[in-house]
Amino acid sequence: MTYSLRTLSLIGLLVAASTASAHDVWLNTNTAIVRTGENVYVDLRLGNHGNHHRDFKLAGRVTLDWVSLDHITPDGNKMDIKGKMFATASAEKEGYWTTPLAVSKPGVHCVAQSLDRVMNHGKSIRSIRTAKTYFLVSDSLDSATVDRDVHEKPVGLPLELVLQTCPFSETVAGSPITVQVLHQGKPLADVVVAFIPEGVELSGDLDPEYEFRSDSDGRVSFVPKTGNRHLIVAHYTAMDERSDDYEFTSYASTITIDVPNSHRIANPK
Repeated sequence: MTYSLRTLSLIGLLVAASTASAHDVWLNTNTAIVRTGENVYVDLRLGNHGNHHRDFKLAGRVTLDWVSLDHITPDGNKMDIKGKMFATASAEKEGYWTTPLAVSKPGVHCVAQSLDRVMNHGKSIRSIRTAKTYFLVSDSLDSATVDRDVHEKPVGLPLELVLQTCPFSETVAGSPITVQVLHQGKPLADVVVAFIPEGVELSGDLDPEYEFRSDSDGRVSFVPKTGNRHLIVAHYTAMDERSDDYEFTSYASTITIDVPNSHRIANPK
């Protein structure tokens, strides 16, 4: 069978749309704490598709034109860093996006991503994918301090996971990590939140060790047993959010944090 160039392009777009909608997007850095003036590498990754969105593995590369990507400094300034990203693989759908950032402002920094597109999987679906990660910039790595309130401030994503536990002074193996799920700025109850350690495969339809439902305030907690990078992810389907262009809205939001085996900050502010 012979296809025209236009038909082949349309097929390719539909396949790419299907891939992005079915996968999650996350952000991570090469280090949680960096010295002032040095580089931190920010990765924009796509995956977490296998095992019911619970595998924390790469699966393709998100189309960069579809996303917004902002670096939020400790003073609240927001800078678009999408244009700085470069691919780690030559094949179009392999690897991930990354960039070094030279950071000059001490304090807690946030990187936030958002994707909002109408996809077609036999039916039209509005797919919203959001992600955040944090890193700390300090003049001294041996005597770093941190403003513990910064992580508790939402950045205004449509679906957002908000850390209630400081990722630097309070996050440690053996201590609880608490997040709050917000939908359009309001707490969202009864949503499954997965805490996926890198390299760990969750089991069953709902793994009682790593997955929990948010309470009436949208909060959920998890106690990591050992240090590891963790992907925290929530999915929400809003059947009432529809239009003539799509039948419902599918949300996913992630936070990536590094859980150390011992405390990194001895003297938080």
